[in-house]
Amino acid sequence: MSELTLISQVIAILILLVVIIAAFFEIKGIIRDVVTILLLLLAIMNYYVIYVVSTKGVLISIYPLLVVEKYGGYGSIYLDFGQISLLVTLVLWRKEIFKYTRYITTSLNRAIHSIRTLRKNTQRQ
Repeated sequence: MSELTLISQVIAILILLVVIIAAFFEIKGIIRDVVTILLLLLAIMNYYVIYVVSTKGVLISIYPLLVVEKYGGYGSIYLDFGQISLLVTLVLWRKEIFKYTRYITTSLNRAIHSIRTLRKNTQRQ
């Protein structure tokens, strides 16, 4: 069994695991952490397969949510499970991402306000 075949089978198993977990469990807490790890592994393995295939003379083009392979006069289009898994990961962690982004934005706004106030005070003197 070739390395690519084995990795492709593992990717399929990871996809099935994520679907089964999502179907039977509420994705919170430790379940969300496990699903996130599975999704990140899926993305890494997906792009490793794409890399290996591209080194064997296959022309690979990556588009939003799609991968196009061309070899000789033939080609195939399939879903990019790496992008899909990263998007699902972002959705799973969206509250934390928004909270962290809001914190950074608020901190930067405070810093900018402090700098402007400091400039105004130094220009008056």
